[in-house]
Amino acid sequence: MIPIYKPYLKKYKTSALKSIEDEWISNHGIFVKLAGDKLCEILGVKYCILMNNGTSATQCLYKALKFKYPTVNKIYVPNNVFVAPINCGLMEYDQSCFEIMRMSPKTLNIDTSEDYFASLEPNSCVVIVHNLGNIINVPRLQRLRPDLIFIEDNCEGLFGRYENQCSGSVSLCSSVSFYGNKTVTTGEGGAFFTNDQEVYKFIKNIYSHGMSDKRYVHHNLGFNFRMTNVQAGFLYDQLNDYQHIMTLKQAIFDNYDCLLAPLINDGTVVKSDIESDTQISYWMYNMSIPSINYEKLEAFMEQKNVQIRPVFYDLHIHNHMKELKKTVDDPFTKIISDHGVMLPSHPELTPEEQKYIVSCINEFIDTYH
Repeated sequence: MIPIYKPYLKKYKTSALKSIEDEWISNHGIFVKLAGDKLCEILGVKYCILMNNGTSATQCLYKALKFKYPTVNKIYVPNNVFVAPINCGLMEYDQSCFEIMRMSPKTLNIDTSEDYFASLEPNSCVVIVHNLGNIINVPRLQRLRPDLIFIEDNCEGLFGRYENQCSGSVSLCSSVSFYGNKTVTTGEGGAFFTNDQEVYKFIKNIYSHGMSDKRYVHHNLGFNFRMTNVQAGFLYDQLNDYQHIMTLKQAIFDNYDCLLAPLINDGTVVKSDIESDTQISYWMYNMSIPSINYEKLEAFMEQKNVQIRPVFYDLHIHNHMKELKKTVDDPFTKIISDHGVMLPSHPELTPEEQKYIVSCINEFIDTYH
């Protein structure tokens, strides 16, 4: 079976093994600081807090928002994204605070048109999700609406760019994930970023039990969101070679583009548009095939020993989100989820495997179109 993803760790075990040999396996140890500092250097962000997973880091986006802007009472969220950023918000705010934004069928991201953004209410927050690694030009949106607060779920966008800056570097705060299907991975794991010192100090306190300056005296309700030194060792080695990993990923995307070119050119396959002044993160190759039913394609590809995945569904499909308000009625959300496909995209995927995957897609289209 060709998997949809698998970790690329063969070259990146030295520091993790050293942390085990040195017996620094908890959240204390040199690699937690080294990996955090390296991330700040790469992304151009002042403060980084490594966490036990991307969901914890994303929940801290809302905790930071509530701490820094307690009067915000409207939070705009995207549709057709992984459920975690909305779940995290619902843990911190009442459901009535949320409103689902209109989506762009061309980018699979929120509609970033000037007229639409002008319609958003003041004293509000916009949750940016760089869906499937397609980057939203956040600096442009900040110029359009300097009164809005932006937070970024960058879990699928790590190493993407907007206006020659790394995604996740300009908002109030951002989160990333190092889950096993991410470009750099610690199995689980994530990180929280901000350029705001007050926000950094607040999250740094609550992410580790809320302890005060006096040991075992806790002045805030805290959590245990800490990353282990072993995980940080895996991360540190990958970060020191991340450009090589990104070169492998970009080659996979370029090869898919070449192999799928006949289907793209005749309109059978539709690729997402990319916003101006942005660069995708090369996370997961995705496309839309308007003429097919995804479930039939998935069953066919499974018989061919190839894993694929659908793109994410309209949020209203989830039982606990059925009542979430929408800014506008959006007919595109069902079309996006009915015909979107994610293809295997891990760094070790070979050109021969890609050729086989695309041949299977061609066979399915020829058979069922």
